[in-house]
Amino acid sequence: MNIYTYSYFNLYQYHSGNWTNDSNTQNTYVLDKQMGDVNGDNIPDIVYLIGEKKEKPFYENIKVIVQDGRTMQWYAINLYPNYSMAYTPWLVLANFTNSNTREIIVNLPVGGSGGLTYYYVLSFINNNTDYILGPEQFMNLSKTMGFEVIYMDNYRVLVKSEKLDQSYTLDISTRKEVYEGTGYNKDGKLIQPREGFVIDFPHLYPIKIDGTVPYKLVAFHSIAGTSHADRLGSIVLYWKYTRDNKS
Repeated sequence: MNIYTYSYFNLYQYHSGNWTNDSNTQNTYVLDKQMGDVNGDNIPDIVYLIGEKKEKPFYENIKVIVQDGRTMQWYAINLYPNYSMAYTPWLVLANFTNSNTREIIVNLPVGGSGGLTYYYVLSFINNNTDYILGPEQFMNLSKTMGFEVIYMDNYRVLVKSEKLDQSYTLDISTRKEVYEGTGYNKDGKLIQPREGFVIDFPHLYPIKIDGTVPYKLVAFHSIAGTSHADRLGSIVLYWKYTRDNKS
């Protein structure tokens, strides 16, 4: 990924609808840039992802900047304070809500043993921001699925969701050396009841199904065992947006 270092963003800061000179922004960088109509006037806008980088190895205080393609006016979209940092952030503009404009999808990889990434889906119709989905909303949607991960004898793991009325059994016998003596005895029997979990922050990608718009989101939820790093498999869900219900 290219990291753009436009001097414009190093020298100017957004205040009440305008950019004004401020030397404190010299550590601010343009991390990604995309073009497309995001405000609904059928004229392509320029969307930037910017962030600050100081002593830490990742970018902080990441926000979205939109330049109206018709008026050349600048707008800033703040992200949630607890979910506004990343190592290699990037943008996607895609029609997600079945309108004639594109939504802004922000991807913020934060790393860690679980390879965690924060996502946003933002609408900017008429230059007004609507946070369609953010990291906490994605987490809450995941929790509504009610996934359970239950270890069974003979190195099997049951993954089920009562809401979806589906269940699957994973074979983890290839990890016998890892689990024997801690989770299973030498006969393959559970030493004690054990459960894993589904990581609530999925990896998301916009896709077209049958080549049609609007885009859907395909979500890859990792199935974990004893820790985030102990990956057993993945659950793939497809999300679509309806105006009355983000589902």
